[in-house]
Amino acid sequence: MSKSAEPSRKRQRVERRRRQPTEAFTSRQTMMTRSRTRSTMHQPSSLTQTAVIEPEESYASEDSASSNEMSGGTLEVDKASYTNGKKRVEGALHQDNAELAARHICSLESDQDIIAKLGYMFSDPCVLAHSFPQTDQERVDNCPVDILDVRKAYSHISQRASKKVLDELRQLSIEVIAMMNADPCSEHDDLVNAVLILLVDPRITEYVQDDGVPVFPELCSVILGQPPAQRTALMRYFATGCGAMAGSDTSTNATDEAAGTQPWADVHAKLPVTDEVMNSNPDERASFTWFVGIFQLYISQEMEKAAQRAAQTSTPSEGTTQKVSLHAVGGSSLGLAAQCLALANGHNNANAVVPYSVFYNAAVNEHMDIKEEVPRFRMPDGVSFCSYPFLLSPTTKSEIIRIESVILMRTELQDSFFRAMFSGVTCPYLVLEVRRDSLVRDTLYQLDLKLNQDLRKQLKVRFVGEEGVDEGGVQKEFFQLIVRDVFSPKYGIFRASESSLFHWFRPQAELSQDTLEEIRLTGQLIGLAVYNAVILDIHLPPAIYKKLLGVPVIRDDLRQVDPALYHGLTQLLHLSSDELAFLERTFVAEYDDLGELCTHELIPGGAQTQLTVDNRELFIDSYVDFVFNTSCKRQFSEFKSGFDQICGASYVRFMRPQELELLVCGCSDLDFAALERSTIYDGGYTKSTEVIQNFWHIVRLFSDDLKRKLLFFATSSDRVPIGGLSKLHFVIAKNGGDSDRLPTSHTCFNVLLLPEYANVEKLRERLLTAIHNAEGFGMI
Repeated sequence: MSKSAEPSRKRQRVERRRRQPTEAFTSRQTMMTRSRTRSTMHQPSSLTQTAVIEPEESYASEDSASSNEMSGGTLEVDKASYTNGKKRVEGALHQDNAELAARHICSLESDQDIIAKLGYMFSDPCVLAHSFPQTDQERVDNCPVDILDVRKAYSHISQRASKKVLDELRQLSIEVIAMMNADPCSEHDDLVNAVLILLVDPRITEYVQDDGVPVFPELCSVILGQPPAQRTALMRYFATGCGAMAGSDTSTNATDEAAGTQPWADVHAKLPVTDEVMNSNPDERASFTWFVGIFQLYISQEMEKAAQRAAQTSTPSEGTTQKVSLHAVGGSSLGLAAQCLALANGHNNANAVVPYSVFYNAAVNEHMDIKEEVPRFRMPDGVSFCSYPFLLSPTTKSEIIRIESVILMRTELQDSFFRAMFSGVTCPYLVLEVRRDSLVRDTLYQLDLKLNQDLRKQLKVRFVGEEGVDEGGVQKEFFQLIVRDVFSPKYGIFRASESSLFHWFRPQAELSQDTLEEIRLTGQLIGLAVYNAVILDIHLPPAIYKKLLGVPVIRDDLRQVDPALYHGLTQLLHLSSDELAFLERTFVAEYDDLGELCTHELIPGGAQTQLTVDNRELFIDSYVDFVFNTSCKRQFSEFKSGFDQICGASYVRFMRPQELELLVCGCSDLDFAALERSTIYDGGYTKSTEVIQNFWHIVRLFSDDLKRKLLFFATSSDRVPIGGLSKLHFVIAKNGGDSDRLPTSHTCFNVLLLPEYANVEKLRERLLTAIHNAEGFGMI
């Protein structure tokens, strides 16, 4: 529907509908086509001009009392000229008329009466905006629209009305959205209120125009076209709009069920459990989730439709789902909904209303064609789902990074061949030859000689004096061993407090060049591990991942780095003035540097500044800043430089700190039931083979420590990959009949080679012997 050519025809249709000589509209109506009010729900506008008009006499023959109330006298309103290439209609409607019409909807039974009411309410965006005002003055600031009343009205229409009414509601919604897009109301607050009412319609994501084009993107366009202040207000209303339903779960659930939407209590119950610090109450979280879910629903519906269309021309391989690209779905229309979610995501990032996982879209993550999306994303003007990282789960993002790495590795491989043609032999891989007893020194020396382009090649590791071709397993063992050394006390780069398992940079008054190089190496190792899809067994606090991604650290981040210090600083907030004076504390931080007590002034003149009730907040914030920034400025700079050397230009920069931690360290959940369900059997074994059943019976009884040792034996890593153990591609293959041989493994391919032992006791004894002696033994 053209935004420039259609509005006049639509207004004519609306005008004819309003002037039809039915019971709903009498011939006495003299009001002009679509006059607008110059007052908003927030505050009335000053009346600069007045005009006397006679309001609509009635809306239905059965509502004589209401119509008398609505037409009882003349009304003074302001008159203004609205132009958009032509003169707009002059005059206004009293907002009480709109409100009365809206609230009367739930008392009507006949299709004709409901259509009449809807025809009036949807005749103009400003009329619609005033149809459901918030009557509870305590809630007006939270949301000017009574969302509960809107939901009840839509529910009544869904329950009582015929297909004719629903079709009329669809057409009216299409027309009013077109008006909002083609000729925006000068009162932007009115448009925000109208948008809220339209979003609550349970069918809004399904409406299509006569030519089959979805209407929802047009509504998204209205939202995106609002000034920043109105967009911010709309996001705030998303969190507070449904607050009136907090104590009304029973009636609200019935309303939702009738309208075909998710019950309000279910939204509460299904909120994701999180350890994030939220700045909202449960009702605000549920309300924001409910509104975000409307945009998510539209995106999901379009993804499923696109997948179904694609399935008609191609069949996915067994065990996979149909994949589609954003371009195939309809990038521009879906992009508008995603951009609205980007506004909500930005509001959530600033205000911590809901867990970030609320924005993950299951349909996008299931059907997104990553192999096509990544190259598109790398184009200057490419349209890709990768442009909306908040929709993507950590598993999808890790796959994007893997494909990015593969593309770069292939590029470097091709470049190596071309360079070899003109400048002699060059190695197509990043090869590290290291000694087990000198891992850090050997690795540091060799990486220091490499060019940046060499670091983007596929990594191959060879232990000096050992046979074996690195197809993935050797490098996993290499990373396992070297991070153990780097984070050990003998290097003195990191420290862990007695009450914390997390490592943080050790404050040092003097830093040698060797120490700085070792810190840089640590950053490079983590970057190389991410680039080569290797999970590391390291314990870094969330603050490190925040700083790597440029996210500000907060006071609460100190809890993981130094719990004792965090507790002590928090206690200061509860001390009286006399108690603080008794401490005789100044603005000076103390730290241990290899046994020597050192001090640092937190502010200029800190040694002479006494801690008091008035300045304790400044003291705490200054101390936190010292721990996370001042005390480790040079160390972190080198660490980040090493990490960015490999990952600085990758999709890592679009991840959240929590997601980056998962990418580096993997999951903590040892769900061996998921591993058992996803395991593949080879060489004649099946899941019903006796030795396989015995194997899983033994493993189920393992402690977590033994389970990790089994993982290390079979894969060279005791870490759980992002997405869980079901993503491991674990294989158990037959390795001969009954024998005294130990189980072995192809760690490069996550294959456990298991002889068909005669009984469960022998299997247990052989398996335990193998996993207790796993390092460098029995792994191929």
